[in-house]
Amino acid sequence: MSWFFKSWSSNKKNREYPAFWREYLARFDQKIPKNTPIEEVRFVVFDTETTGLNVKEDQILSIGAVEVIGSNIAIQNSFERFVHQSFTPIASNIEIHEILPDAASESQSEEAAIKDFLEYIGNSVLVGHHVGFDVAIVNQSLQSMGTFKLKNKSLDTGLLAKRVQVPPYPDKYALDDLCDQYGIEQHDRHNAAGDAYLTAILFLKLLGRLRKRGVQTYGELMKGM
Repeated sequence: MSWFFKSWSSNKKNREYPAFWREYLARFDQKIPKNTPIEEVRFVVFDTETTGLNVKEDQILSIGAVEVIGSNIAIQNSFERFVHQSFTPIASNIEIHEILPDAASESQSEEAAIKDFLEYIGNSVLVGHHVGFDVAIVNQSLQSMGTFKLKNKSLDTGLLAKRVQVPPYPDKYALDDLCDQYGIEQHDRHNAAGDAYLTAILFLKLLGRLRKRGVQTYGELMKGM
C-alpha cells in the first residue's frame, strides 16, 4: 500500500489550494528556532464564542485575539470579528455569550472571519484557555472551506498553570479561578475579545513564573506541551 500513500501525499502537496491558504502556508517556510528568546516570539492569545460545545455541529459566533510580544499586550493590534449567523437561540447559551442571531451590526460570514483570522495570526504561537476546543472549531471551519488544519503551535494556559503550580496544588483551573488566584480583575467575561485579553494577562503572569525557573527560550517553553 506504500504506493497509495505516496500518491496521496503527492496529490496533497500539489493540490491547488485557495489563495488565502497558500499565503497562510507560506508563512511557515521558516520555523521558529528553538533557541529563540521567549521575548522575541509573537504569541496570539485568542478565544472563540460559539453556539455550543459540539465541534462538528456548533458554529462560531465571534473570534477575539490580542498580540503578545515580550511583556507587552498589543491592544492597538487586537482582533475581533463577529460572525453572521441564523440559528435558533438556546437560552442557556445566550445567558453566557449574550449574542443573539444577527445582533452584531458589523458581522460577516464565517469564511471571511476565518480568512481574516489566518492573516492576523500568521505563523505565531496560539495561546488560549482550553485552547484545544478553539483550535478544533476553527479547524472544522477550515475543513468546510476545502483546506486543512491550522499549522500554528499552541499553548494552553490551563496546562501552563498546572506546570507552574507548587504544592499544595489547587484543584480548579477554570479561567475565573485562575484570574482570582493571580489577582486579575475580570471584565467582559464570556466575550471573545474580553476573554482573550484576560487570558493574555494570565499568560504573562505564568511566563513570569516560568522565567524564574529558568525557562528562557521558545524550545524550553514548548517542551512537553
